[in-house]
Amino acid sequence: MGIRSDKIDELARAAFLAKLDAAFSRDLQDYVLIDQSERHQFLYLAMAMAGARGLVTEQGIASYALALWYLGADFEEKSDELQALLAGSLPEVRKVHAMNKWVETLIGDPENTASADKVLLQALKLSAPWARSH
Repeated sequence: MGIRSDKIDELARAAFLAKLDAAFSRDLQDYVLIDQSERHQFLYLAMAMAGARGLVTEQGIASYALALWYLGADFEEKSDELQALLAGSLPEVRKVHAMNKWVETLIGDPENTASADKVLLQALKLSAPWARSH
């Protein structure tokens, strides 16, 4: 008798979310103040939202979850450039890289979305060679 593929996927997802929860608990001061069931609900939502945008690796999901944590559930609505990036078909590594640069810039200067958009476009330009290797 073998283990079904969907059961393996479920176990892997639960293990990853436990690892992500532990990392957030360790690294994000306010995260641990939230009830564990609410934290898990947040992480499941982040995973689903990331997956809908083509972010399915641990790095992609974790990056998206951090963006949600720091900037709120509506963070994508702040930028047409970011929305286009996340809805597009670029390789995940390029999406994550550019999104992370955008998030980092916006955290540093929350009122300057134009600057974050500029950084996002620059990150995409600089990561263009990555598309040839994937």
